[in-house]
Amino acid sequence: MELKTLFGLPAHPLIVHAAVVLLPLAAIATIFTAAIPRARRHYAPIAFGLALAATIAVGLAQGSGEALEEKVDRTQLVRDHTGQAENVLPWAIGVTVVSGLVAGWPFIAKRRPTLPTKPITAALVVVSLVSGTGATWTVIEVGHSGAKATWSDVDETP
Repeated sequence: MELKTLFGLPAHPLIVHAAVVLLPLAAIATIFTAAIPRARRHYAPIAFGLALAATIAVGLAQGSGEALEEKVDRTQLVRDHTGQAENVLPWAIGVTVVSGLVAGWPFIAKRRPTLPTKPITAALVVVSLVSGTGATWTVIEVGHSGAKATWSDVDETP
C-alpha cells in the first residue's frame, strides 16, 4: 500500500511514528496478557486490536517509505534503512498472530477442558516474549537507521 503525502507533507515520517509506538505497545500488552491469566479475558482483545493496528501502521509505513525512497538520494544509509525495514512486517504479523492466540485461548480452553492448560499457557508466554522482543528490537534498529539516514549530513557545530 503506497501513501505518498499527508497534509502536504511526505507521509512516511508521519505514519512511521504510529508503527513505532503501536508495535512495541502491542508487544508489551501481548506479553502482559499471556503471562497474567486474570488479565487475559479482559485485556487480550485490546492487545489484539493494538497488534492489528500496529500491523496496518507498519504496512502503511513501508508503503509510504517506498514512495519516499523514490524522492530522496539513494545513499548507503537509505539502502541500509530500507533493507532493515523489510524485517518489521513479519515481526508485526507474528505479534498479531500470537496476540490472537492469547485472546482466543480462554475460549478454546473453555470448549476443550481436556487440553493441558499450564503447558499451553507457558508456550504462549514464551512465544509472546520472543515475538514481542523481536518486534520491538527490530523497530528500534530500523528507527535508528532511518534517523541516521535522515540526519547524518546535518552539521552539529554552532
